[in-house]
Amino acid sequence: MLYIFNLFCSNFFIDFCDQLHYNISYVNLGRRKETTDCMKTRILSLVLVALLLFIAGCSDNEVYEPPPEPARTVSPPPEPEPEPECDHFWKRPDCHNPSICLDCGETQGLPLEHVLADANYQQSPECVNCGDIYGEPLESNFVRHGLRVNATAGRSYDYITITNLEPELTTIGTAALLYVDVFNTDEGYPAKAGYEYIVARLMITFDDENARNHGFQYLTGQVDYYGFDPDEIAVIYEYLRDSDIPDFKIASRKLNFFGEDYEYYMKHTQIQNEWVGDVTYLVIEYAFLVPVGFDGLIVYVSNAANWSEASNRVLSDNFDNDTLFFRLRSPTS
Repeated sequence: MLYIFNLFCSNFFIDFCDQLHYNISYVNLGRRKETTDCMKTRILSLVLVALLLFIAGCSDNEVYEPPPEPARTVSPPPEPEPEPECDHFWKRPDCHNPSICLDCGETQGLPLEHVLADANYQQSPECVNCGDIYGEPLESNFVRHGLRVNATAGRSYDYITITNLEPELTTIGTAALLYVDVFNTDEGYPAKAGYEYIVARLMITFDDENARNHGFQYLTGQVDYYGFDPDEIAVIYEYLRDSDIPDFKIASRKLNFFGEDYEYYMKHTQIQNEWVGDVTYLVIEYAFLVPVGFDGLIVYVSNAANWSEASNRVLSDNFDNDTLFFRLRSPTS
């Protein structure tokens, strides 16, 4: 707009100058009156143009200010919706943690207190709530009385005992547990729920002069590694009751296994007792019916001098003298 206006003024000025020159020419020609009127008109136009130029210049110097924007209203964020309440599915507390909700993790109450079950020969004291173990299993009576297993199956050991005709004399032979079998049932061995058979064969031999001249005495039997009682040691024939298992007797003492008392059954069979050349052979087979897994049976071979005819018992104070203890099953089997 300003450009068009300036262009108009420039053309007007040029035209004005031309007209002025023309009027002067008219003066020179003696036409004064017409020139004077026209001259006034031109001057008035010039003043008007100057006024317009001034107004236009003032308008160009003004700074345009846009109208203020309307105030914006800021809405607050919406309130979060409350989480639904948990119905709580509680996990049972233990001795280390209180009861905890499996959905939200909230806890309530306190951890349980340890409640220890009694220890036994096979198990340490165990908490019935959490299963934590404290301490050690009970010490076996066999170990507590200073005895130890000193022989294993499949090996031969020196065996010292007294002679038959001259008890003041001794003879030295050998003793070996030839094998140990463990099974649930077999011919002549009917199955019994929760029980298994342990069958072991013991062989004793003598070939020295005292045995040939005076014979020999022997002392064998069995004891319980865990419930060993030195006041009730007897040969295998003693304290037996009839049972419903053919040829087996029920022992008077019970076996304690994992804290429970069990009856057990036994029999023994003399397989051989004879001289073959200069060697005498005595073979005895022991069979036991015990709770499945029981590992505490011990067959012993002892000097017959440890037997007391008066009390019909083994002399417990001398029981570890000249005695071989064969444990029929290892603790890890």
